[in-house]
Amino acid sequence: MVDGGWPLAVLPEPGSRPAHWKTISTVTGETMARRMMPIYNIGNSGFHPYAFRMALQQPGILVLHDVVLHHARLADFVQRGRGRDYVRLMNHRYGSDGEHVAKEILRGASLDLSEFPLAEDYLEASSLTVVHSGHARERVYGLSPSSNVHVVPMGVPLPFLVDRNDARRHLKLPENAFIITSITHVNPMKRLHIVLRALRRVVERIPEALLVVAGSVSPGMNLERQVALLGLERHVRIVGYLSDDDSRILARAGDISVNLRYPSAGETSASLLRLLGSARPVIVSAHGPSLELPEDVALRVPVDRFEEETLTEMLVWLADDATARQELGEAARCFVKRSHSMDAAVNGYRAAVSAAFGIDLPALTEDPAVEPEPVVRWDAPVKEPLAPLDPTEDSVAEALFTLGLANHDVTIETVSKALIELGLDHQGRKLNVATSDKRAIDPELLAVLACPVCKTPVRLDGNELACDTCGRRYGIEDGIPIMLVEDASI
Repeated sequence: MVDGGWPLAVLPEPGSRPAHWKTISTVTGETMARRMMPIYNIGNSGFHPYAFRMALQQPGILVLHDVVLHHARLADFVQRGRGRDYVRLMNHRYGSDGEHVAKEILRGASLDLSEFPLAEDYLEASSLTVVHSGHARERVYGLSPSSNVHVVPMGVPLPFLVDRNDARRHLKLPENAFIITSITHVNPMKRLHIVLRALRRVVERIPEALLVVAGSVSPGMNLERQVALLGLERHVRIVGYLSDDDSRILARAGDISVNLRYPSAGETSASLLRLLGSARPVIVSAHGPSLELPEDVALRVPVDRFEEETLTEMLVWLADDATARQELGEAARCFVKRSHSMDAAVNGYRAAVSAAFGIDLPALTEDPAVEPEPVVRWDAPVKEPLAPLDPTEDSVAEALFTLGLANHDVTIETVSKALIELGLDHQGRKLNVATSDKRAIDPELLAVLACPVCKTPVRLDGNELACDTCGRRYGIEDGIPIMLVEDASI
């Protein structure tokens, strides 16, 4: 939208592919002039190394996509072998509590880091900070009261509304099913274990219910195992990462989307806004930025002891009430059009640039209100269903669910090993069970680790971290990744 209207230069992060623009140029770290007035986009991932470094060396406008930056910064410290510096920074910012947490994390503990955001030095250095929600603004003020903070809409084009039946035929989904979608990167914060347990209750009342899970999955999360132990193989399809087109088509193929998130890193989710823009009802967690959504735009599930039951009743109600689904979907799309349009985002950034640098950028009139129509075809590959449990495993899964142990990894592992030893594990196959080896790396840390040589995300392979691009393998000692190039094997 700004291509051809504003004098911009873009510095792509390593591994990213710049688009083909008319007037927007690209620069490198070496050619980035000191006279340039930078705008840094930073989030809680390992894919912003240059922005993290330059935002402190040459401050400008900080566009903060996550208030909690801890995981990204931790990965950087670990990759560069600077564990002691990480501990010192945590002590400097948060005292003895921070130092204790840092040492536990380096020993491989999995802890909630939302109270240790490690964003303060970036907020203090920046001329102006841009966030996308009032919730994030209040968190920023709590960390850095003197910060100059602007709330700018996210800027999301409205998805093209593909016909529901066309979308289902494209994705080979049953046309008469009640389809629930989860379209997001799957990690422990997305609460898929709650969604699956609620689905177990739902299918008892709505046998045609089907959950479709789309998106990459964090290492250490075995959704197939959870599905199998709940006996939901016929009611869940795990399709993995989808293209942008297929993600938008899936949102239209569903009757409702579930987008839970707790705890929140203070982010405003673009994927959530796209779901809302798809004119389908969305269920969210009553926490963080989601609390700013109007009650007629999204349904909120409190994160409490009755979360599973509340979600169950919401799903059953929406399955029975097509009018409510339509009204919620229409209100959601109107909200995105009204509050997060591309035009509103452009005007927000114009105000931020004027406040930070005293530059008045020209107004832009072009507003792509609706994205191009995605390509709908009839030859999409069919996702193979998950293998069903045999009767013995099904009985065990039923017992674990009844006892409230369906998400208790230690119990699941003990039961699974006993089934294998007794020869009751479905014709001798081993159940796909994650081990509780104390040497295993924390899944949240693994999700942000990248090879220090080629910046490619690494994967867990046995007790090593493997880079599929350069072939290097990094060791793990007591849950701590050793990301030193000189110690890597090839």
